[in-house]
Amino acid sequence: SRGGVDGYRHREEVLKPLLVPWINSLYEEGRAPLLLEDGAPVHTARISVEYLEVSHIQKLPWPGHSPDVNAEEHAWPWIRRHITQDFLPSTCEDQCRFQWSYEWENLPQHLINKWIDGIPEVVRQIIKYGGDN
Repeated sequence: SRGGVDGYRHREEVLKPLLVPWINSLYEEGRAPLLLEDGAPVHTARISVEYLEVSHIQKLPWPGHSPDVNAEEHAWPWIRRHITQDFLPSTCEDQCRFQWSYEWENLPQHLINKWIDGIPEVVRQIIKYGGDN
């Protein structure tokens, strides 16, 4: 499976086999989950939206252009920066995987904690500005 992810692939490879069954298992446990997705094209594609609707998955309304509240998103630029500092450019997939794994394993926990601790302030700013960043 090569290439980008479109609405069809998102539905067939993520929503049907993984996300919807997991959310349904939460409903069966008596929980009331809400799905939060950003405005990525695969999340707003009609095929994805309609599949979630017929699957009775409730989505949390989320304003476009909002800052990301996923602390993990801070990790990717950190990892890229450290790969550039610590390694020569990779020449094959195995080398690339090693470099990413190495930097992931060496990402300091205190940074992860800092990113997580910052989420409430980001949410306050989203509410204050109505989703505009």
